Parts: sequence; C-alpha cells; structure tokens
Amino acid sequence: MHFFLLLFQIFRGRSRGIPNVIGAIDGTDIFIKQPFGNAVDYYNRYQSHSVILQAVCDANKKFINISVGHPGRMHDARVFRRSSLYQSIINEDDPLIRPENHIIGDCAYPLLQEVLTPFRNTGHLTNGQIRYNTRFSSIRSIIERAFGLLKGKWKRLKYLDMSDMELLNEVITACCVLRNFIIRQGEQEDDEVENIDEEEEIAPIHVNERRRHVLGEIKREEIMNNLR
Repeated sequence: MHFFLLLFQIFRGRSRGIPNVIGAIDGTDIFIKQPFGNAVDYYNRYQSHSVILQAVCDANKKFINISVGHPGRMHDARVFRRSSLYQSIINEDDPLIRPENHIIGDCAYPLLQEVLTPFRNTGHLTNGQIRYNTRFSSIRSIIERAFGLLKGKWKRLKYLDMSDMELLNEVITACCVLRNFIIRQGEQEDDEVENIDEEEEIAPIHVNERRRHVLGEIKREEIMNNLR
C-alpha cells in the first residue's frame, strides 16, 4: 500500500457555493488477474478480482493523496479508515485538515468535520438539502473524471496482468504520479467520466468518530443554510 500527499488548496472558483473544499475523495477498482493464495478477498462486486485505488484530487484533477492495494472486496469506508489519510485526519495533536476546511465524498464515507458527504436520500429531502446535494454532486464528480483520465491515459490500468502484488501497486502509484506531471506540464485532455456503480453502504460511525461526526453535521447544516 502506498501513500503520498501534496499541498491541499481551496477549490477557488469551482466550489458551486460550498466553501473551503480542498479535495474530492473516492475509490476505483483496478482489475487484476486472480492473485495467488487470497483470491476471495480480492473478488469484488463486479464478479472479478481487483485492488482498490483510493484517491483525493484537487480542482485541477491532480491526485493529492492516494492509498493503493486494498482488496477489491473491501468497502470504501473501511479502505478510508485503514488509510494514512484517515489516521492523519483524526490525529488530535497535529490534524492534517484545518477545522474550516474539508474534503468531500459520497455517502459511502463517514460524515466528519473534515469529510463532508451529501444528505442521504430517504425520499423526504427538504429543498435546502436537495440544493446542497446538487451543488455537492457537481463538485464531487471531478474525482470521477480524474479516474477516467487516469485510465484513459494508461489503458493497462483497466486490467493489470501481474502476479507480483508489490510491483502492481508500484505501477498504479507511478501512473498517478505521471498523470500529475502531465497536468503540471499543461497538457489538456478530454474528460472521460468513469462509470461508477452508485450503490452505497451506510458507513458505521465508530465511537472515536462521534464528536467529529456531530461537528460534520453542524458544518453541513450551516453550509446548506447559506446556499442561495
């Protein structure tokens, strides 16, 4: 599993009224051949084998944080909680993200002060919640486009025929780094939005997350009430 971090920056001019967004988070499956010794854990909901790439991208679709190599059967919330990003966020002594800032993710992720999610659609959303979710979705889609561009540039990432899992993870990491280099060089490419299954599970709230979850609820309500 690999992890790297670049400087977080606010989504200037692209926040759709949701302030202080510093990144969008999601996971994507990198399909692989059946691994030796532990095929079950890597067998995913698409009836294939994969590893998960969790990534946070900025407003320019650069990857500012990645976590690679989690088994394909693992849910996004569990991948997140096992990542160095999560450990850095919950570090009380030296928190990675300032209280006023946040990354955004779908409902698979836990709502925290540092991680905002949409209001879950129970069929009874208020107009304010619908407005918030619509603005939120338009920002969050940038991570889906980032994944689409990554796999469009290196089509081998659509299926990695490799047996060495450590090398496989290094290849995925290298592709993310090279993708960032291309963006810094100013190369423009057409967006290719990845087709992502929207089925989500409710992420359980751990006891040590409770305070951050409550603060996240308060922050989300304040943002919703200030949208016009």
